[in-house]
Amino acid sequence: MQPRISAILLMAGIGSRLGSPTPKQFHLLGSKKIYLHTLETFLTSGFFEQIILVCHPSWIEEVKNEVPNDSRIAIIPGGPTRQSSSLLGLQACRDADVVMIHDAVRPFVSQEILERNIAAVLKHRAVDTCIPTADTIVHTMRGEFITAIGPRKNYQRGQTPQTFDYQLLVEAHQKTQAIESTDDCSLVLELGHPVAIVAGSEDNIKITTEIDVEIAEWILSRRQVSSPTQKP
Repeated sequence: MQPRISAILLMAGIGSRLGSPTPKQFHLLGSKKIYLHTLETFLTSGFFEQIILVCHPSWIEEVKNEVPNDSRIAIIPGGPTRQSSSLLGLQACRDADVVMIHDAVRPFVSQEILERNIAAVLKHRAVDTCIPTADTIVHTMRGEFITAIGPRKNYQRGQTPQTFDYQLLVEAHQKTQAIESTDDCSLVLELGHPVAIVAGSEDNIKITTEIDVEIAEWILSRRQVSSPTQKP
């Protein structure tokens, strides 16, 4: 039997680091908004029985007017933190065996990354998408002094999607002591359950700042040149 897979696209943030009154997920990238690029990839993959958009309450009506008329799509209000929004998304899932959580402001997630996550979660129950780091990662307690520098080969940069056995992630949220976690994998690790890694992509950027928007425009234009018949 094929697992029932739900996707949660987190888009309840206000995007303060972009310095704009409009949250970053609603900025145009090419001819359409950032989150709509992301949603299109999830819809066209055919992997998901349900795709939940977790939105800031102030933007729900706009999202309802913009998304395709597709029975797989559900739109719900998010919470004040990423952790609370993730939990609200979990609670909105219908009979899911597997849940994939993704930042809506990562519009270049590929079909291959989605496939890797699904294949790995069926073996390991918890999966993170990661890429190697070209930078040295330093540890600091207060941002003033370095407290440790580990071997760069032992560190990777975490992206999304992150994919989990549904019941495992629900248990992680129920039992965690954290209240403002920015990563669902950390909650699963807190349970003592291992999290497997699958390869991400340098293109799978999270749009956070103005520079990220410029990089995203370049990635989009490069893809349009390489695939001129591909829809933006």
